[in-house]
Amino acid sequence: MLEFYYAFYRGEFEKKIKELSLEINRILELEGVSIVATDQQVIEEEHRSLLKQDTYRQINNLFYTIRAQNLSDHFLLKKYLPEFRQHPPGSSFLFADFFAGAGGLSQGLIQAGFTPAFVNDSEIDAVETYYFNHSLPLDYFFAGDIRDLIKNPSLFLPYVKNIRVVTGGPPCQGFSMANRQRLKDDPRNELYKDFLIVLGHIRPDFFIMENVPGMKNKVLEIEKDIQEYTDTDYQFTELRLNAKDFGIPQNRQRYFLIGNKVGFGSLRLELNIKMQASGFPRYVLKDALHGLPAVKVNPHKLKLSYESDENGFMIRKQETSANSFISEINSGKASGYIFNHKSRYNQPRDVEIFSKLKEGADSLDPAIASLMPYQSRNTVFKDKYFRLDREKVCKTITAHMRHDCNSYIHPIQARGLTPREAARIQTFPDDYFFRGSPNDWYQQIGNAVPVKLAEILACEIKRFYE
Repeated sequence: MLEFYYAFYRGEFEKKIKELSLEINRILELEGVSIVATDQQVIEEEHRSLLKQDTYRQINNLFYTIRAQNLSDHFLLKKYLPEFRQHPPGSSFLFADFFAGAGGLSQGLIQAGFTPAFVNDSEIDAVETYYFNHSLPLDYFFAGDIRDLIKNPSLFLPYVKNIRVVTGGPPCQGFSMANRQRLKDDPRNELYKDFLIVLGHIRPDFFIMENVPGMKNKVLEIEKDIQEYTDTDYQFTELRLNAKDFGIPQNRQRYFLIGNKVGFGSLRLELNIKMQASGFPRYVLKDALHGLPAVKVNPHKLKLSYESDENGFMIRKQETSANSFISEINSGKASGYIFNHKSRYNQPRDVEIFSKLKEGADSLDPAIASLMPYQSRNTVFKDKYFRLDREKVCKTITAHMRHDCNSYIHPIQARGLTPREAARIQTFPDDYFFRGSPNDWYQQIGNAVPVKLAEILACEIKRFYE
């Protein structure tokens, strides 16, 4: 991870490595490993040159200890070492992901047997999460605006020569039927247009374009734009899918446009995917929350990083029981660790509201009438508070959770959902470790495509090649 911070946090390198040292030190403590001091320099000189002596010695001793104690294959500790990401992607099923975020869509493709060859996103904390959780070398990432790639295609073209699939969910403000301006001509939709330019450069066998259901309003125009920019005769498959129909405990509707130039019939692809819906278990919220330790709200308003047995930890070593849903999202594996399972601060009035609301109740519930702010405008704030029902699917996980989780109240504990609970609802594996601040974790998770839904789409695409 030193190489990542050296590339993107050069001005904050000292601060980042201090934080990283604390993180690695905690893992070694959890593993019962004592730190071995050494005079041998094991980190790169370019990294050492930016560090104060004490910080250098600390991180150098930690890296030396990992290797000296034969922990280089530890599922977690190895991800901090540069050798974890030394090898270029080697696969006949390569893909590139633009607007990749923390990697929900990518993780689904990986679980289906594809390998990332190029990754782009402009949010550096999301790129860090993607980078940490995968073995793709740093050269294959572009952490920046896609418009910079358009200006200089040589930044990505060498990495995408043999890819099969391009994925992306470009933000687009013009999906309303009332907007009669062409999408590609609307200045608000420059990122959509840039994604089309990328497709035109690569012309992959398949592409997956993902967005909100309103995308369907403009699908004929989008298809025409794609043909224009790629000069390729793609066949299109339109899919409006709800995650709850595919074994995901969340009411989340998304629209996918899949294009292919290899003769895979669009109706066949659509039917193959939609026919699967009847075969999935109908998981509900309690299935996703299963086995996680109970936590309370963070008692410290101004200490976002505060951790304790009471409010949870960023990194915790603890075996958890698994039901069929947990086994499924973890592919039957158990790491013995829990990541990102810690709560945020809430003011006492909110905690009292959380405790009095029954499952499925919202801001209009009489039980909290005396506690509600702006009582004369209750109807406006109907969704300000909502207690989830463990026997039903969860409402849509969104990036708004970075601000508060008042409309995602845990069904039996007086707090909002933790990032790990939200990640499970989004079907991320438990060993997927989100980076950045706790607020960043929520945003990354809320912006992601459910991993399992992406895997289902990718499996159908891969079936074409088998």
